[in-house]
Order: sequence, then structure tokens, then C-alpha cells
Amino acid sequence: MKNWEELTTELIAALERSRVRELAQIMSNTRRLLWNSFLSGIFRGLGAALGFSVLGAIALLILARIFGVELA
Repeated sequence: MKNWEELTTELIAALERSRVRELAQIMSNTRRLLWNSFLSGIFRGLGAALGFSVLGAIALLILARIFGVELA
């Protein structure tokens, strides 16, 4: 069995790798948390709109070919 010092050292190293300190700082700063959430929401919305537009255009092209409709 490992001694307490080795276990403590491993625990500290694991916590540093998981960036718990950075997460705690972000969570404690409300303004920064709101700003990050706002920006992530905007980019998710833009990504969804762009993806939907591309998939919609592809679907329209496929349907136009199936039904023999010429697109301008």
C-alpha cells in the first residue's frame, strides 16, 4: 500500500491536470461566466443556422434532381 505522501502528491497532480482551479475561478466571477455563456450561445446558434442552411440546400438539390425541376 502507498503511503499518505505519495497519495497526496498523486491527488494534487490529478487536480492540477483537471484544471479545477481555473474552473473555480470562472465560476466565482459571475461577469466572466455570463460573458462566456453568452458567447458560446451565439456561436452555437450560428453553427446551427449554418448547418441547417447547408443541409437544407443539399436536400433541395436532391429533391430537384429527383423530380426533374431545374433550379435557376
